[in-house]
Amino acid sequence: MTFARSILASSLALSAGLFASGAGRAGESGLDFELSDGSRFIRLSELPARTTVVNFWRSDCPPCRREMPALAAAARRGTARVVAVALQRPAETQAAPDAVRAALNPPLLSLHGPGEPRGLLARFGDPALSLPHTVVLDARRRPCARRSGEIDAAWLDAAIARCSASQDPS
Repeated sequence: MTFARSILASSLALSAGLFASGAGRAGESGLDFELSDGSRFIRLSELPARTTVVNFWRSDCPPCRREMPALAAAARRGTARVVAVALQRPAETQAAPDAVRAALNPPLLSLHGPGEPRGLLARFGDPALSLPHTVVLDARRRPCARRSGEIDAAWLDAAIARCSASQDPS
């Protein structure tokens, strides 16, 4: 088998595995992941159904750090669940500036992404691997708003309102 065919076969097998798990079929079962909060693994699909903001970030990304206070404020208001997924080692998160670490406290749910985030970011609409990347999911975990690049409180509030107004999980 040629090198190109080998790569194609490997890519197809990987894609089949992702879609077989339901992770890529947002219209059917919604987006999902299972990531660590440092003490346990949390599966998005096992959390209670509600509008959810998923933000992918790194501590060495200035726009990621700037938007953390808006994400923390949205989590405190309780209008949506806010999940911050750090695409770095836990030690890098601990070395983040104090304001960022303070924003990562509950009710914001802080998780660590996989060492190789390409597949996860692609499933959440960011194949270019741009950070920060924010996706707002409706109660069925279907994307209803997304942005690659820095968000502000006005965009976040409008996206949460729009997604909360979409279909309920029943």
